[in-house]
Amino acid sequence: MKQRYLLFLSTLLFSSGLFAQTSDSIVYPYVLPIWGQQVQDRGMADQLQLPFGLNVNYVNAFIELEITDFDLSIGGRDFSKIVNLETLNFQEVSATTNGANFRADAWVLPFMNVYGMFSSVTGGTNVTLQPTWKDAVGDVILQLPQFSSNVDFNAVAYGLGTTLIFGWDGYFSSIDLNYSATKTELLEDQVGYLTMSSRGGYRFLLSKKNKDFFIAPYIGIMYRNFTGSKGNNGSISMDEVFPELDQTFNEKVNGKIADNEAIINDPSTTAAERIKLQAQNQALETIEEEVNESGVFSTEIDYFIQKELIQTITFQFGFNLQLNKNWMLRGEYGVADSQRFLMTGVQYRFGVKKKGLR
Repeated sequence: MKQRYLLFLSTLLFSSGLFAQTSDSIVYPYVLPIWGQQVQDRGMADQLQLPFGLNVNYVNAFIELEITDFDLSIGGRDFSKIVNLETLNFQEVSATTNGANFRADAWVLPFMNVYGMFSSVTGGTNVTLQPTWKDAVGDVILQLPQFSSNVDFNAVAYGLGTTLIFGWDGYFSSIDLNYSATKTELLEDQVGYLTMSSRGGYRFLLSKKNKDFFIAPYIGIMYRNFTGSKGNNGSISMDEVFPELDQTFNEKVNGKIADNEAIINDPSTTAAERIKLQAQNQALETIEEEVNESGVFSTEIDYFIQKELIQTITFQFGFNLQLNKNWMLRGEYGVADSQRFLMTGVQYRFGVKKKGLR
């Protein structure tokens, strides 16, 4: 059986004399890829895609996050001693995004594609926490009920990437690397994002008469993570994030103080226990007074937050369905314990011919 090479890197490493164009050879018509004529002379130009592409994709992603640092200030006053990573006691943090991804690409070399991308997404960040305060010896003196909040946001992202591909006899593999920067109104600075992936699959022809009509299922692995993760600053109103938090907070504090007072006034309570509970009540009253006077529940607050992905690797399953040289459909699903990723899209490809061949 005649072996068909999709893109075979070694053919491009021979001397240029091997690819010298003869007078009766077929001219490769497009400006890209570089070495397109050499591929034509090897009789493999029909394996190349048209050099330029425009892609429109729908992307949906779910990611679980871990908060590793959090500081809070109100009106320039540092409030992190009362409200911080430890006292907020984050139970779960996750983000969901939906949106459109636009990509333009070009085959610069027969085995190397470069692209630029732009995304416009909407999403929501879900936070579940159970604020907890402890005394100097580590005993819990106040714990609010566990509750959740969701903050919606809009974001735009843009980036660059490259794909290297190798194929042989219907089999193919690829390595992809891209970097993107995301901007959202919740954070002052852009968030960098690095994605690396590797895929492998097989191309199945769907028509004996039309070799350009095929489906190529594949599996792969993808790594995604923040880059230069030194945290970010943002600003938001607390009552926008946690409605009725002030009422819940004061009810819980006053209830705890009342319970402690009942034990203090019980004749069977030991002197040591009374001293301990009186100290707790004094600490609770101080916390309640400072929190209420700070205006934390309604004032615009500034914060610093640093977050990390709980899981950075997903397994990918997908397909490319090429209808003809110009049109292709794509679908991909990625899954892990703490991540889910879905992408569907359509691609249009075209060529720009060399001067004199138009």
